[in-house]
Amino acid sequence: MAVIELGYVGSGGAELPEPPPLRPAEWGRRHLRRLTAALLAVLCLVTVTASDHLPAPRGLQARWEILFFQGDMFTLARDTVVVLSSGATQRLTGYDLDRGTPRWSREMDQPVPYLITTPGSSVVLLPTVERSVPSTPDGSQMQSIFTQTVAIDAATGAQLWRAPGDVTAVSLAHLPIGGDRVLLADHAADSTAVTGVRLVGARDGREVWRRDTPGAQQIATIGPDPRRPDRVATVTGAGQVRLLRLSDGAELGGGTVSVPSTGSAPDRYVNLGWHGGQLTVTQTTDTGVTVTGYGGQPLRQRWRVDEPDAVAAYGCGPVWCISTGAALIGRDWDSGLERWRAPLSHSARPFGADMLAVEGTADARYAILDAGTGRSIARLDGEPVEDVAGTRVLTISPTVTPGGRSAVGRVDLRTGETFTLGTIDGVSDYGCLTDRGLLVCQSVHDRLTVSAVG
Repeated sequence: MAVIELGYVGSGGAELPEPPPLRPAEWGRRHLRRLTAALLAVLCLVTVTASDHLPAPRGLQARWEILFFQGDMFTLARDTVVVLSSGATQRLTGYDLDRGTPRWSREMDQPVPYLITTPGSSVVLLPTVERSVPSTPDGSQMQSIFTQTVAIDAATGAQLWRAPGDVTAVSLAHLPIGGDRVLLADHAADSTAVTGVRLVGARDGREVWRRDTPGAQQIATIGPDPRRPDRVATVTGAGQVRLLRLSDGAELGGGTVSVPSTGSAPDRYVNLGWHGGQLTVTQTTDTGVTVTGYGGQPLRQRWRVDEPDAVAAYGCGPVWCISTGAALIGRDWDSGLERWRAPLSHSARPFGADMLAVEGTADARYAILDAGTGRSIARLDGEPVEDVAGTRVLTISPTVTPGGRSAVGRVDLRTGETFTLGTIDGVSDYGCLTDRGLLVCQSVHDRLTVSAVG
């Protein structure tokens, strides 16, 4: 999911002309001897076959741009850029990704806090009807929840459906039931408690399955790949866990885990994970992190890791990661034992196939690591941006000369090399998305820019 809002929509910039084709290299004088030509050919062949580098990228080409102000939001939905503009009233507008032509525009009848979509999906989900409820048992802390969801067709702007419920998971196209799905959670009227969950079709809103969840204080979608969950976990205030299969809602067991009462502490929260038939429960407070692994049926504790200096723990594909501030540590799912350590790294997120994008390393601003071993694949000077397919990695970094611009590079994940493609208008941190060979970025100069990546 990515988010941004728009004010005034400027006219889409005209496409720049295609650059002239590269001229073939000229081969010396007209009457080179046959032997010399043969030797040159052999040398060229040796050079080409000895190289294990990909051909240098062809560059960057500006396509179009619109005015885009602070607080505006955008996301990509297949071949459409969807922009939510702020102002006296919010407006949602769809632009052709390739040309920048406005396809549709509609005024919002309810405030929308953010946009929800998943790469490859043609549906944009809008959380609406906000309600403030107590988030702690003593009522000292309040939290906003959204009690209704609206689905919009990204291609036409038409409303597909409107239904009660808060979005928990979206675009689950990998499920063996065909088509994208959305998991909705129903909340109690006076608290954050979850009273039920429903899986519905992303395009028609039709219910696939429904389960009541009495006493549930928390719900999570979990699985070996955090981007492709395959089950739902609900947890009561007493630590009673219930596991459901995401595709059909079938019961998969459960058990009891140790979950402390949040009391009045707003800095205490619990996250759930799943890998290899094992549930992990992460408890984070202002004094550290505790991660406990549970397995079997019913669930029983297998191991526990206490990290007083840690600030976060989360799934990293083949391992789970814990951030201490001084290092990023990859730990084994089955035992909790340390498998690798990346000094000075701050945080990580899944990136491509069994890779991690890591921020802050000993010798680079960003790096791509092998998630299973912690081996460095590429050191990056710029922020990494991954395409939908996970096959292309770009980097975005500020330029020194000229100032106010950002350099765009492409990373060869086989060699770790970065090829510079060109520069674009300076962009905000985490302000870019890429898909279908196009790079969409939020500029610091009130623009949303789209460039073709060669």
